[in-house]
Amino acid sequence: MGGEKPMKKLVISLSAVVLACSAWVFYSFATEEKSDIFRSLSAELKEIQATKDRYIAQVEHIGITSGEFQTYKAYMRANQQLNNRKDELSDSELLKDLIIEKLLLLEAEKQGVAVSLEQARAYSDEMRHILESTADEKAKAFQQQVIALTGLREDEYWEKHAPEAYKSQLSIEHLLNKLVQDGVLPNASGDPESFQTAWKSYKDKLYESRSEQVKIFIDDIQ
Repeated sequence: MGGEKPMKKLVISLSAVVLACSAWVFYSFATEEKSDIFRSLSAELKEIQATKDRYIAQVEHIGITSGEFQTYKAYMRANQQLNNRKDELSDSELLKDLIIEKLLLLEAEKQGVAVSLEQARAYSDEMRHILESTADEKAKAFQQQVIALTGLREDEYWEKHAPEAYKSQLSIEHLLNKLVQDGVLPNASGDPESFQTAWKSYKDKLYESRSEQVKIFIDDIQ
């Protein structure tokens, strides 16, 4: 496997789909003048890691910790800066997006398309091999920056962190593909705008229909 598509999936970060996309944005826009954003993000992540963690929400049996949420928020803020976007999502909007991600994972399991950790490990090994074999030195250097942000050694990243992230990413991708095949969503290649509208509507309806299975434990994010 080679080419643009697998390279996009190489630079994954901390939280499944959204952060995988964010990491690719980092790669696409990473230039010398953007390095201060990376340094700021690195400092913020270290501060988050040094802060006592607690559960702030639960989606069925899946817990969301303050550390996971703050990490998600930090990546999204950096993503906004790299895209020169002035609009900023509120904490409640960001938490909703993170909750929807968990609901999508549960739906993937329900529909029998979730990826196992063993499959994710095999995929991680494949992506690592592609990265090590590529002649794109910028991609290699950028991946090292992504790994450094996690605070892990390279082997730890590929053997533990990456498989977990790919498990989430691929499970949601498989769910999305099934929804297209079943006619629930339109094909993105035919009409990307209609697809995005339908995908957003699907996620919003999923959130509303599963609201009783979602618990938020803090008053300042509702």
